[in-house]
Amino acid sequence: MADELPVLSRARTWDAFYREPRIAEFRQRLYLEAFGGEYPIDEATDGYITRTELRQMADVLHVGPGQKVADLGCGRGAPGQWLACTTGATLVGIDISEVAVEQARERARRAGIADEVSYKVASFDATGLDSASVDGAMSIDVIWAIPDKRAGFAEAARILKPGARFVFTDWERDLSPPGYPMPVNDHRPLLEAAGFEIELRQLHPDADTMRRAFYEKMVHYQAELLQLLDEKIAESILREAKAWLGLLDGVEYLRHSRRVLIGVRKPGRR
Repeated sequence: MADELPVLSRARTWDAFYREPRIAEFRQRLYLEAFGGEYPIDEATDGYITRTELRQMADVLHVGPGQKVADLGCGRGAPGQWLACTTGATLVGIDISEVAVEQARERARRAGIADEVSYKVASFDATGLDSASVDGAMSIDVIWAIPDKRAGFAEAARILKPGARFVFTDWERDLSPPGYPMPVNDHRPLLEAAGFEIELRQLHPDADTMRRAFYEKMVHYQAELLQLLDEKIAESILREAKAWLGLLDGVEYLRHSRRVLIGVRKPGRR
């Protein structure tokens, strides 16, 4: 997904991803094989988040009943819903994909928590939320795809109340495959420029190892994937795995990518 794509084009790309249930089913099977017990299957995530990371994110946020958390780039909403149920906080999910947002709402209705969570179609860097209106913010594996990361972090700071925290998982990279957004090798300068205080930056090498295993399994099962999906869609999904493993241009980009969990605080008192 190129850096310069407008929001509408990016939204359509993600709509197509979320609209095809066979993609989710195939990827979930591979996540289970690669991640084992660390894959949070009960939360039905589409990303590389682990159970350990989810629990750590909840601990970092320091939120509870009567408080509100924003899930920025919420996707189908499952990890944010888990966090809301675990902490007792209410949740507002933001995503550019209308399909993902509707699926998140439906999941909340089925789980009986529709009164505790809400969703809106908007972008990470223009949420439409009021300034200083949330007690915490989270984001899972989304920031790499934001074209203007400075604007995204500034928006996160704007919607947080003073003293509130923002926690996210992402990757710090020295190189990315062609066609991907420009890599960020250290998020801290961007976060500090947005006014945040850095409280936690933790590398997660085990998660990197599991991600490699996921891609290797995707390549291993490529014949099945090509039978399961339209060839164009299947090739697009396979291209991700092959690119990061270095099977397209000989550069193993996973060696230049580090999984991180970062927690920051907006200065001031709640």
